[in-house]
Amino acid sequence: MPTLDELIARTEITDVLGRYAHAIDRGDRELARTCYHPDATDDHGRFSGTVDELFAFFETYGATLESTFHFLSPPTIALDGERAEVETCCLYRRQPVDGGASAAVFQGLRYFDIFERRAGRWLIAERTVILDWEHAAPPLPTTASPPTWVRGSRGDTDPAAPLTRSLTAAVRRRADSADADDQGFIGRCTSS
Repeated sequence: MPTLDELIARTEITDVLGRYAHAIDRGDRELARTCYHPDATDDHGRFSGTVDELFAFFETYGATLESTFHFLSPPTIALDGERAEVETCCLYRRQPVDGGASAAVFQGLRYFDIFERRAGRWLIAERTVILDWEHAAPPLPTTASPPTWVRGSRGDTDPAAPLTRSLTAAVRRRADSADADDQGFIGRCTSS
């Protein structure tokens, strides 16, 4: 039977993975960056290096894409104290910014992550993206969906933009709460 701490860890890790996919697909790289520890590393196939270098790469590469879509499996998590090995399967689609002239690409990926809990927060310390398969998307449908569909987009025009703002606010509240806890702990230590 898992302990309460293990259940909380699994929930927090799963939340980070979902926040990452949502943020990348909505084009909010600042929110996606909150999923990593400051000294994290990432081998993303096209890029390998520090998390700061990764997000500089995303800034350039992201400008070439009209949209991305991540569909994540439930993660497989092996907890070991303040560290966890995590594998998450991902169906990924990317559409270049060329008005559909180029085929979209589908990929079957796995994120193999090392999460670490530091200052009470589970975040990615190391990520390796494993490519299992890929292919060009089939042609566009002969009968397109009607304009009555609510359409997704990046940024504030997306219908789920309120969720992005809520996720950002939750990350800030959690960081502020951790800072307040640290200050309270420091105050208790210095007053003794």
